[in-house]
Amino acid sequence: MATVMFIPESTQNRFAMRAVINYCQQEYKTFDSISKRRLISGVNCDGANSFKEFMATKKVYGKDNGIFFYHYAQSFSPSEKLTPEQAHEIALEFAEKAWEGHEVLVTTHCDASHIHSHFVINSVGFESGMKLCQTPSTLKKLRKLSDEICIAHGLSALQPYEGGGKRLSTREYRARMKGESWKQKLANDIDKAMEYSGSKDEFIRSMSILGYHMTWTDERKYLTFHCPNGKSCRDIKLHDEKYLKENIERELLQREFPDSSSGEKQSTGWEDSRELYEQHLRERALTKAESQGVADSYPTVIGNVGSLAGAVSKIVNDDSEDQDERRKRIEAEENGSALGTVLGLGIGMVTNAAADSQDEMLDQEPDYEQEECKTREEILHEIFGADDYDYDDYDDSEDEDEDEGFSMTL
Repeated sequence: MATVMFIPESTQNRFAMRAVINYCQQEYKTFDSISKRRLISGVNCDGANSFKEFMATKKVYGKDNGIFFYHYAQSFSPSEKLTPEQAHEIALEFAEKAWEGHEVLVTTHCDASHIHSHFVINSVGFESGMKLCQTPSTLKKLRKLSDEICIAHGLSALQPYEGGGKRLSTREYRARMKGESWKQKLANDIDKAMEYSGSKDEFIRSMSILGYHMTWTDERKYLTFHCPNGKSCRDIKLHDEKYLKENIERELLQREFPDSSSGEKQSTGWEDSRELYEQHLRERALTKAESQGVADSYPTVIGNVGSLAGAVSKIVNDDSEDQDERRKRIEAEENGSALGTVLGLGIGMVTNAAADSQDEMLDQEPDYEQEECKTREEILHEIFGADDYDYDDYDDSEDEDEDEGFSMTL
């Protein structure tokens, strides 16, 4: 699958545009060792000379001011089996349909575990001289187009786009690209906690085990997460509607009281997580049934021992037995006692083993699949990559929570 991302560029001038173009065209990023060529192309322009052609078009129409360019990226999942050259061909097809009448530089980077392509679009149309019009719904349309092209090429597509929440700042985007975003880590931990939570109390407990506490009251509109790193984050700043307080509450309520609502369950954005939670319930029920089976066998064993002891000792006070019968009875009692001791030790070993197994399960439960949690940062790094831009030619500093660009979901 591939996702299309809008990359906000707050600094807009010819130097900033040159810096981004130079970054996209870096040889070690664009060189494909399989096809032995640099994956640099242009739509309605010569990719290698895109900066000069962009500026020439702007000067022809007298529009070398204001917004100079737009920057997008199309990133493929590492699980997709495609070559850099194939990804480049898909990127070219996408650019031709997405920005008709505009010059577009298309470069594909194959230096990371995930193949991704960059698009730098001239804001001025080379035929009409009109500037490119962008709206908050532009990204949604581009992602839909990308999905259609991916499906046509036999690739998987993303789930339907879910907008909402605050817009992604440039700094937050770069942090995600480098795998250093604490907000993305928070979102991943919420996903993991929801897989094991069937109520509000269980969710709060799961998040507490992961090191978080929350401000969650009926009076507050937003849900605030307080992270182990000392930072706090409202639900609206996680860039996905499923993390909003109302959707989390609705989902947990449906899990806690599955039979209370009539008809189909309301959409919350947590449908995939709900399936994992229900699978967790089935596995937990199976484990409980197996443990109960072992416990149910205890009375049978103990009963057999009791019957044997009763049969052996029922004539303890019978004075009518002769000496030979008494000797046989004593031997039987001793054998029965020894057998009871052996069986008792066996039961004790089984009980202790079951208890140790249960304690081990309880000790392991709070980690919620520790193996996956350990590689969370590695997985995040693979998905978003470690690209960084060279912004030495211009200043692009802003506050972390500053909103820029268009609404998007990574």
